[in-house]
Amino acid sequence: MAARACCQARNVWAVCGYSCMLTLTEFTSEWKRLHHPSMSVDDDVAFFYGVYVRLHHLTEMNAHDFDEQLILSLLVYTENAIAVGIDGVYQYRYRCVGDVVFNWCDSLYMGADATSQVDRLVTEAVAKAPGSALRQWMAVSVLSGDFLRLGVMLTWFAREDRILRQVLPDLRFRKAMFMRLAGNEHTAQQMLWADVAFNWRDKRGDSLADTIAKQFRYETSFVEAEEKALLKEAAEILDAIRTERLDTYTVIEKKDKRTFTLRHSDGRVFSDVTFPTPAQENAQGRCLAAQLVTYNNKTYINGPIARLTDKAMHVWNGETVWNDIVKKEQDAAKLTYFTTTFGKRLSLYEDLYTVPEDPEEAYYADMGIYLDEPNIFDFLSGRPNGKVINSGG
Repeated sequence: MAARACCQARNVWAVCGYSCMLTLTEFTSEWKRLHHPSMSVDDDVAFFYGVYVRLHHLTEMNAHDFDEQLILSLLVYTENAIAVGIDGVYQYRYRCVGDVVFNWCDSLYMGADATSQVDRLVTEAVAKAPGSALRQWMAVSVLSGDFLRLGVMLTWFAREDRILRQVLPDLRFRKAMFMRLAGNEHTAQQMLWADVAFNWRDKRGDSLADTIAKQFRYETSFVEAEEKALLKEAAEILDAIRTERLDTYTVIEKKDKRTFTLRHSDGRVFSDVTFPTPAQENAQGRCLAAQLVTYNNKTYINGPIARLTDKAMHVWNGETVWNDIVKKEQDAAKLTYFTTTFGKRLSLYEDLYTVPEDPEEAYYADMGIYLDEPNIFDFLSGRPNGKVINSGG
């Protein structure tokens, strides 16, 4: 009765120590909030509510102080694993992420047995999920032929995915450049996330679109024939995307209010470029800074445009600007350190920018197996950390 009384007075959690489980209606509202408004969660919200209930019970019995948002964060990670598993790619590729489930349990001071139970619950959810509304939304966004929908999907991941955010560079240097061009915070933020969504590449050289394409192909082994065909088509479209990071252009020809021919500062010409909004009547000859994306054989302006004066256009050197930004990002990473689960101290630079030179080590590292730390090979006969274990006693 005391717990019920607390639940009536709650704001997500009761004030007197009893955690209050969300009802299905409350959970659905929270689940929608965690997804883009254009995505419907109706098809699998009941499934995730079932996982939530089990996870809530486990956490309540085994964790110290915790809140609703922590439980929901692990559910989002589980949903990602069910849909495409891009969080898993970054989890294995980067040591600064670590084991997401273990770290989650550790943050709540859960013991080994409870941690194993949580891990089994997540694994079981991934195996038994009947489908994925998130994967469907992603694929439909790619297949729509609508660049705005594609951009919304990729930008949402770049901005909201907690695992991806951990492996991005220090973005303050890019944002400072966008602020100088845009002159206001809102537009600079839009330009920043448009850049990250399409132009950032991980340590293996893959953009976010590249990684999603690879994961779509991987998922074809586990879905029905109709969805298999859709995912293959979506992967092919993502593979064909070509991007131009922000640089300067001159409008040299107008086709209609939203379609123009642009000449890059290096002389290249881009025909029939679609602008996000109708341009002014006197747009021809104007100088601008913009990002371009070619998708489905059409080229689009990616994000806001910055108008430039002739003087600003003359002094801009895109290669110099971007080289300077990348150097600052790498220098910042060299000054930041973290400790792995097994106690190895690494700089973010080592983790975010370097790949083992030895092909075998690089292969294993991409699966989260690092030969300079304890790993699965330490428990098997073979080559752990470059040594041979004698398992015969």
